[in-house]
Amino acid sequence: MKTPSASQPNTVSLYQFMPYGAPELKEVARKYMVRAVVVASAAWILTFILSLGTSYFLLHRPKETRVVVVPYRELSAPPPLTQNEPPPQVQVTTPVAPPTVGVAVPVPDAEAPPEQTIASQEEIAQVTPGVETGDREIVVAPPSEDEMPKYGDYVYTDELPVLITQIRPTYPDIAREAGVDGTVIVQALVGKDGKVKDTRVAKSVPMLDAAATAAVKQYVFKPALANNKPVAVWVAVPVKFSLQ
Repeated sequence: MKTPSASQPNTVSLYQFMPYGAPELKEVARKYMVRAVVVASAAWILTFILSLGTSYFLLHRPKETRVVVVPYRELSAPPPLTQNEPPPQVQVTTPVAPPTVGVAVPVPDAEAPPEQTIASQEEIAQVTPGVETGDREIVVAPPSEDEMPKYGDYVYTDELPVLITQIRPTYPDIAREAGVDGTVIVQALVGKDGKVKDTRVAKSVPMLDAAATAAVKQYVFKPALANNKPVAVWVAVPVKFSLQ
Protein backbone atom coordinates (compact mmCIF):
# COMPACT_ATOMS: atom_id res chain seq x y z
CA MET A 1 0.00 0.00 0.00
CA LYS A 2 1.32 3.38 -1.01
CA THR A 3 1.29 6.03 1.60
CA PRO A 4 0.66 9.64 0.64
CA SER A 5 3.61 11.88 0.64
CA ALA A 6 3.87 15.00 2.69
CA SER A 7 3.63 17.20 -0.38
CA GLN A 8 0.14 15.90 -1.46
CA PRO A 9 -2.84 17.63 0.23
CA ASN A 10 -5.31 15.62 2.20
CA THR A 11 -8.40 15.69 -0.17
CA VAL A 12 -10.62 13.57 2.07
CA SER A 13 -10.47 15.99 4.94
CA LEU A 14 -11.13 18.93 2.59
CA TYR A 15 -14.42 17.42 1.26
CA GLN A 16 -15.63 16.61 4.76
CA PHE A 17 -15.66 20.28 5.86
CA MET A 18 -17.07 21.69 2.58
CA PRO A 19 -20.95 22.53 2.75
CA TYR A 20 -23.30 20.80 0.18
CA GLY A 21 -25.97 22.41 -2.06
CA ALA A 22 -24.85 25.94 -3.05
CA PRO A 23 -24.97 27.64 0.35
CA GLU A 24 -24.66 31.12 -1.23
CA LEU A 25 -27.97 30.68 -3.06
CA LYS A 26 -29.72 29.30 -0.01
CA GLU A 27 -28.70 32.33 2.05
CA VAL A 28 -30.12 34.85 -0.47
CA ALA A 29 -33.24 32.84 -1.58
CA ARG A 30 -35.43 33.96 1.33
CA LYS A 31 -34.46 37.57 0.86
CA TYR A 32 -35.27 37.44 -2.87
CA MET A 33 -38.66 35.76 -2.21
CA VAL A 34 -39.72 38.45 0.26
CA ARG A 35 -38.60 41.17 -2.12
CA ALA A 36 -40.57 39.64 -5.03
CA VAL A 37 -43.76 39.34 -2.97
CA VAL A 38 -43.50 42.94 -1.82
CA VAL A 39 -42.90 44.24 -5.35
CA ALA A 40 -45.80 42.23 -6.81
CA SER A 41 -48.18 43.36 -4.06
CA ALA A 42 -47.18 46.98 -4.58
CA ALA A 43 -47.70 46.70 -8.32
CA TRP A 44 -51.17 45.16 -7.86
CA ILE A 45 -52.19 47.83 -5.32
CA LEU A 46 -50.93 50.57 -7.64
CA THR A 47 -52.89 49.12 -10.58
CA PHE A 48 -56.06 48.94 -8.48
CA ILE A 49 -55.66 52.54 -7.31
CA LEU A 50 -55.10 53.75 -10.86
CA SER A 51 -58.23 51.96 -12.13
CA LEU A 52 -60.36 53.46 -9.35
CA GLY A 53 -58.95 56.90 -10.04
CA THR A 54 -59.63 56.60 -13.76
CA SER A 55 -63.23 55.49 -13.15
CA TYR A 56 -63.83 58.36 -10.70
CA PHE A 57 -62.37 60.84 -13.14
CA LEU A 58 -64.51 59.63 -16.01
CA LEU A 59 -67.69 59.77 -13.93
CA HIS A 60 -67.08 63.24 -12.50
CA ARG A 61 -65.49 64.99 -15.42
CA PRO A 62 -67.41 68.03 -16.61
CA LYS A 63 -69.75 67.41 -19.50
CA GLU A 64 -69.63 69.60 -22.54
CA THR A 65 -72.73 71.78 -22.95
CA ARG A 66 -73.52 73.34 -26.27
CA VAL A 67 -74.14 77.04 -25.87
CA VAL A 68 -75.54 79.17 -28.66
CA VAL A 69 -74.40 82.74 -28.38
CA VAL A 70 -76.82 85.26 -29.84
CA PRO A 71 -75.65 88.83 -30.27
CA TYR A 72 -77.64 91.26 -28.20
CA ARG A 73 -78.38 93.32 -31.30
CA GLU A 74 -80.57 90.52 -32.59
CA LEU A 75 -82.62 90.28 -29.40
CA SER A 76 -85.88 92.17 -29.24
CA ALA A 77 -86.75 94.31 -26.29
CA PRO A 78 -88.81 92.58 -23.58
CA PRO A 79 -92.34 93.82 -23.00
CA PRO A 80 -92.78 96.41 -20.25
CA LEU A 81 -93.85 95.08 -16.88
CA THR A 82 -95.75 98.16 -15.71
CA GLN A 83 -98.01 98.64 -18.73
CA ASN A 84 -101.32 96.73 -18.49
CA GLU A 85 -102.47 96.03 -22.00
CA PRO A 86 -106.13 95.04 -22.53
CA PRO A 87 -106.77 91.58 -23.89
CA PRO A 88 -107.25 91.38 -27.64
CA GLN A 89 -110.80 91.84 -28.82
CA VAL A 90 -112.52 88.99 -30.63
CA GLN A 91 -114.08 90.14 -33.82
CA VAL A 92 -117.59 88.86 -34.47
CA THR A 93 -118.47 88.48 -38.10
CA THR A 94 -121.65 90.16 -39.12
CA PRO A 95 -124.18 88.27 -41.25
CA VAL A 96 -124.01 88.97 -44.96
CA ALA A 97 -127.75 89.48 -45.31
CA PRO A 98 -130.08 90.44 -42.46
CA PRO A 99 -132.73 87.83 -41.65
CA THR A 100 -136.13 88.45 -43.14
CA VAL A 101 -139.47 87.65 -41.57
CA GLY A 102 -141.49 85.08 -43.50
CA VAL A 103 -144.66 86.37 -45.05
CA ALA A 104 -147.61 84.04 -45.50
CA VAL A 105 -148.64 83.64 -49.13
CA PRO A 106 -152.28 82.78 -49.70
CA VAL A 107 -153.00 79.72 -51.81
CA PRO A 108 -156.21 78.71 -53.46
CA ASP A 109 -158.46 76.29 -51.60
CA ALA A 110 -158.04 72.67 -52.64
CA GLU A 111 -161.13 71.13 -54.04
CA ALA A 112 -162.30 67.91 -52.43
CA PRO A 113 -162.56 64.93 -54.80
CA PRO A 114 -166.01 63.76 -55.73
CA GLU A 115 -167.67 61.20 -53.55
CA GLN A 116 -166.67 57.61 -54.34
CA THR A 117 -168.46 54.44 -53.45
CA ILE A 118 -166.37 51.67 -51.87
CA ALA A 119 -167.03 48.28 -53.41
CA SER A 120 -168.26 45.50 -51.17
CA GLN A 121 -166.48 42.19 -50.64
CA GLU A 122 -168.88 40.42 -52.97
CA GLU A 123 -168.18 42.91 -55.77
CA ILE A 124 -164.43 42.58 -55.25
CA ALA A 125 -164.71 38.80 -55.42
CA GLN A 126 -166.62 39.03 -58.70
CA VAL A 127 -164.17 41.48 -60.26
CA THR A 128 -160.99 39.70 -59.01
CA PRO A 129 -160.86 36.12 -60.29
CA GLY A 130 -159.08 33.52 -58.26
CA VAL A 131 -159.80 35.13 -54.88
CA GLU A 132 -162.78 34.28 -52.71
CA THR A 133 -163.55 36.17 -49.51
CA GLY A 134 -165.26 34.86 -46.43
CA ASP A 135 -165.63 35.92 -42.85
CA ARG A 136 -162.20 37.33 -41.88
CA GLU A 137 -160.23 34.99 -44.15
CA ILE A 138 -159.01 34.90 -47.73
CA VAL A 139 -158.86 31.59 -49.58
CA VAL A 140 -156.59 31.18 -52.58
CA ALA A 141 -158.49 29.55 -55.37
CA PRO A 142 -157.04 26.47 -57.08
CA PRO A 143 -155.49 26.72 -60.55
CA SER A 144 -157.66 26.97 -63.59
CA GLU A 145 -159.05 23.95 -65.41
CA ASP A 146 -156.26 23.63 -67.95
CA GLU A 147 -153.34 24.72 -65.74
CA MET A 148 -151.20 22.13 -64.00
CA PRO A 149 -149.02 23.11 -61.02
CA LYS A 150 -145.30 22.96 -61.57
CA TYR A 151 -143.04 20.81 -59.47
CA GLY A 152 -142.64 22.49 -56.08
CA ASP A 153 -145.67 24.81 -56.41
CA TYR A 154 -148.00 25.02 -53.41
CA VAL A 155 -151.66 24.31 -54.06
CA TYR A 156 -154.31 24.85 -51.42
CA THR A 157 -156.36 21.75 -50.73
CA ASP A 158 -159.05 20.76 -48.25
CA GLU A 159 -158.35 17.03 -48.77
CA LEU A 160 -155.20 15.36 -50.06
CA PRO A 161 -155.32 12.59 -52.69
CA VAL A 162 -156.17 9.10 -51.44
CA LEU A 163 -154.53 6.06 -53.03
CA ILE A 164 -157.08 3.64 -54.54
CA THR A 165 -155.08 1.36 -56.84
CA GLN A 166 -151.49 0.46 -56.04
CA ILE A 167 -149.29 -1.39 -58.52
CA ARG A 168 -146.50 -3.56 -57.11
CA PRO A 169 -143.17 -2.61 -58.71
CA THR A 170 -141.08 -5.13 -60.61
CA TYR A 171 -137.81 -5.86 -58.81
CA PRO A 172 -134.95 -5.46 -61.34
CA ASP A 173 -132.86 -8.61 -61.70
CA ILE A 174 -129.60 -6.68 -61.73
CA ALA A 175 -130.53 -4.98 -58.46
CA ARG A 176 -131.58 -8.28 -56.87
CA GLU A 177 -128.29 -9.94 -57.90
CA ALA A 178 -126.33 -6.97 -56.58
CA GLY A 179 -128.25 -7.08 -53.27
CA VAL A 180 -129.60 -3.53 -53.62
CA ASP A 181 -132.75 -2.66 -51.70
CA GLY A 182 -134.31 0.41 -50.09
CA THR A 183 -137.11 2.93 -50.46
CA VAL A 184 -137.47 5.26 -53.43
CA ILE A 185 -139.57 8.39 -52.86
CA VAL A 186 -141.34 9.54 -56.02
CA GLN A 187 -143.14 12.88 -56.32
CA ALA A 188 -146.29 12.27 -58.39
CA LEU A 189 -148.55 14.88 -59.98
CA VAL A 190 -152.08 13.60 -59.37
CA GLY A 191 -154.52 15.15 -61.83
CA LYS A 192 -158.14 16.03 -61.33
CA ASP A 193 -159.14 12.63 -62.63
CA GLY A 194 -156.97 10.85 -60.06
CA LYS A 195 -154.37 9.61 -62.55
CA VAL A 196 -150.64 10.36 -62.36
CA LYS A 197 -149.67 12.99 -64.92
CA ASP A 198 -145.97 13.43 -64.12
CA THR A 199 -143.28 12.10 -61.76
CA ARG A 200 -140.04 13.22 -60.16
CA VAL A 201 -137.60 11.15 -58.08
CA ALA A 202 -137.14 12.90 -54.72
CA LYS A 203 -135.04 10.20 -53.01
CA SER A 204 -133.00 8.02 -55.32
CA VAL A 205 -131.75 4.46 -54.89
CA PRO A 206 -129.44 3.35 -57.72
CA MET A 207 -130.88 0.64 -60.02
CA LEU A 208 -134.37 1.02 -58.45
CA ASP A 209 -135.52 4.47 -59.62
CA ALA A 210 -136.85 3.34 -63.01
CA ALA A 211 -138.90 0.47 -61.57
CA ALA A 212 -140.38 2.72 -58.86
CA THR A 213 -141.28 5.44 -61.37
CA ALA A 214 -142.94 2.93 -63.73
CA ALA A 215 -145.07 1.55 -60.91
CA VAL A 216 -146.16 4.99 -59.59
CA LYS A 217 -147.27 6.08 -63.05
CA GLN A 218 -149.90 3.31 -62.92
CA TYR A 219 -151.30 4.36 -59.53
CA VAL A 220 -154.89 5.62 -59.31
CA PHE A 221 -155.90 8.15 -56.62
CA LYS A 222 -159.01 9.83 -55.41
CA PRO A 223 -158.20 13.41 -56.46
CA ALA A 224 -157.52 16.21 -53.99
CA LEU A 225 -160.38 18.60 -53.20
CA ALA A 226 -160.35 22.35 -52.76
CA ASN A 227 -163.67 24.10 -52.12
CA ASN A 228 -165.34 20.80 -52.99
CA LYS A 229 -163.67 20.76 -56.41
CA PRO A 230 -160.95 18.39 -57.62
CA VAL A 231 -157.53 19.95 -58.08
CA ALA A 232 -154.18 18.71 -59.34
CA VAL A 233 -151.43 18.51 -56.70
CA TRP A 234 -148.01 16.94 -56.17
CA VAL A 235 -147.77 14.17 -53.55
CA ALA A 236 -144.85 12.10 -52.25
CA VAL A 237 -145.20 8.36 -52.85
CA PRO A 238 -142.74 5.96 -51.14
CA VAL A 239 -141.91 2.73 -53.02
CA LYS A 240 -140.17 0.09 -50.92
CA PHE A 241 -137.95 -2.67 -52.33
CA SER A 242 -136.98 -5.54 -50.02
CA LEU A 243 -134.90 -8.67 -50.74
CA GLN A 244 -136.60 -10.65 -47.94
